[in-house]
This record gives sequence, C-alpha cells and structure tokens, in this order.
Amino acid sequence: MRRTLVLAVDRDDDFGKKGGVSTPVIGVKGCKEAAAALGMADPEDSDTNALYAAIKTCMDIRADGGDAEVALICGNDKVGHKSDLDLVQEFETVLSKVKPDGVILVGDGAEDEFIYPIISSRADVDSVVKVYVKQVPGIEGSFYIMNRMLSDPDKRKRFVAPLGFLILVLSLFFIMPNLLLYLRDGDSNVLINMSSSLCIFFAGLALILYGYSVGSKASRLKGYLYDNVLTNSTKLIFLTISLALVLISAVWAYLEVTELYFAHEFSRILYFIESMVWPAAIALMVYVTGLMISEYQTDKIFRTSTMVTSINMVAYAMVFTGILDVVQVYLGYGSSMTLGLSEIFAGVALSITVNYFKGKMEGRKVFRRRRKPEDEEEAPDAVLRVGARLREDTVGHGLFPRGRRVLRQGAHLGHPRQRPRVRR
Repeated sequence: MRRTLVLAVDRDDDFGKKGGVSTPVIGVKGCKEAAAALGMADPEDSDTNALYAAIKTCMDIRADGGDAEVALICGNDKVGHKSDLDLVQEFETVLSKVKPDGVILVGDGAEDEFIYPIISSRADVDSVVKVYVKQVPGIEGSFYIMNRMLSDPDKRKRFVAPLGFLILVLSLFFIMPNLLLYLRDGDSNVLINMSSSLCIFFAGLALILYGYSVGSKASRLKGYLYDNVLTNSTKLIFLTISLALVLISAVWAYLEVTELYFAHEFSRILYFIESMVWPAAIALMVYVTGLMISEYQTDKIFRTSTMVTSINMVAYAMVFTGILDVVQVYLGYGSSMTLGLSEIFAGVALSITVNYFKGKMEGRKVFRRRRKPEDEEEAPDAVLRVGARLREDTVGHGLFPRGRRVLRQGAHLGHPRQRPRVRR
C-alpha cells in the first residue's frame, strides 16, 4: 500500500518561537498538541489553520482506507538560508522515520514558492494544499488585517523595511543629479526642484526606521541611559574626569612631540607613548576610584580587589615606562639605563607584594568558606542529641501532664519509630 506523508511546513518557526513546540513533530496526537500550543499563544496565526488542515487531510486519507501520516517541520525565525537548512534537516529526519512514497504539502500560501523546491528535491510531491483563513470582507476587515500585520516587528522588518529601501534608492536617482548641479552652479532654483524628491526620500527613510523599530529601540536606549548612567552619577563624573585627563594629556604630548627634533619617526612615537603612560594610568585609577565610591554608595560594599587593581596599575605603568627607557637607551637618545632597570624592578616588586597580600586575603576567605559547611553539618546533630536527651529526661521525671502524649523519636536519629505512649 502506498504510504503518504502529509507535511505542514512553518518556515519562520512560529510554532517554536511562540508556542514553544520542539520540532519535528510526527503523528496526529503530537500535531494536535502543537496546533493547540500555537493557537493559545497566537490565535490569529494562519500556521495553526494550516496544521489543522494537514491533520484533517491525513485523517481523511485514513478514512478512505489509505496509509497516511502527518508531520510538522519548522525552520528558523531568521528567514533565509539558515531557516531553509533547518527545514532540510528536519525533513530528512521525518523521511527516515516515516519512509513515505509521496508527500502532500500543506501551507498557508505565504512562502510556497520557497518551500516547494526544498521538498520536491528530496521526495515525490503528490499535491500542494493551500489554506486560506476566512476573514470578514470589506474595508474595515482589510484595515484590521493590515494593522495586525504591521504590529508584528518581524513582519515589519520583512515587508516594510525593503519597501522603504526601494523608495529611498529611487528618490536618490532624482536627487543626485540636481544636487550635483547645485554644487556646480550654485543655483538655488535647483533646490526647489528637489523638494518633491526629498519628500519621497524622507518617506522611504521613515519606512525604514519604522520597519526596523528604531523608535522603540531609541526608547529602550533612553531608559537604559537613565537607569545605568544618570542614576550612577558618581561613576559618570569620574569617567568624565578620566576621559578629560587622557584627552588633555594626548593634546599636550602631541604638541610637545611636534616641537622637538627626532632623528627617526619611531623615536617620536616612543616619546609620545611614554608621555601618555602615566596620564593613562592615573586616569584608570581615577575611574576605578569612582567605581569603588559608586559601589559603596549603592550596595555598601568596599571591594579590596578593586583597590588592588588600582595599585597594580601603578606597577604596570612603572614597568612599561622602564621598558621604554631601556629601548630609548638602545636607540641612542635615552637618559639612563639604570633608571629604566630600576623602574622595571620597582614595578615588579610592587606587583608581587600587592598580589601576595591579595592571595593571602583570598586564602582566608576560602578557608572560612570551607569550614562553614562542616560547622553547619555538625550543628543539627548536636541539637538533635540535646533534644533527644531532653525528651528522655522529661519522660523519666514526669514533667508532662497526665494523659498527654510524649514526643516520639524521629527516624533521622537512627532509632525506629515507636508508637506514642500514654502515661496512665
């Protein structure tokens, strides 16, 4: 008997993105659950109707005595090459499990021209079924459909943004010649002739901005700046001071380098870099200080690691300055080899000392963290032992009122449960 596969295809993965469905889905039961999941997530999505149509087609074939199976495959929300590769992978998985003799392709007609070659190149397609959702006729229904479609950011990006690019490019064909004439002759009447083209240009630009949801992204950026920059005014102030310090130092070093004479351009570059080492290190220390103050203001936390980092910047600056001094001595215009080597050794010694104390402090923290679970494990056992002795003492001395039940020993003490005893 010929085995038929009724295949529903969702190229943009609405089932996975909206309904949380893991594909491929094979079988009537699984496809019904997938359709219900997408229907609950987005009742107006036409892919739900396409999948129900595939299920109905499969059940009709079975009712006529045929052998049929229904399956759902999905692509990727990034429609294009990636989604088609995902479709191919899932379709081959379905073929290996179902092993059909023919395929009936069911879709909502949106992208059948892209899906059909993928399916027909790997299996025999017996039929293609397009499902159209019934809508209320008239202008009001069409306006509602367009409004719902434009409210989806993905659909705006796929349809509105390309239209905006097309309008913008076409308007440039009329703007550029007039603009070149204005730049050559300086005639202001040319700008008047460009007015209609400029209107079309800005209309295309507006469609592009709307298609890529630039307005909502700008609103989110405004909220991010307000939450993370304006509220952290201390960090912003210290960052501004650091940038200003680096900028002023760079301008001063550039002016100084241009006034001095150097035999080689490489020597000029080395001198400029050496002039910028300490200003950059000081600027970083200022910014780190701002971070420490900001953390203390918001969370009441003083991080010693941040302070160690600022001290290490001094060590790095000393080492880097010493290396530049040594290189300049080898090039023939340095001041002293001893000074460069002293700076290198001093920077290394400072870094080793600071990291030694940092490691010692972290070792104490690790030791305390390792001891804590042992104490926490011993504490409950001690409490349980005291509780057990207390219960035994109270029972033996008759502290409980007559007729009241005595607390029984728990299984966590290692003793078998006993039935409550009643003192008579």
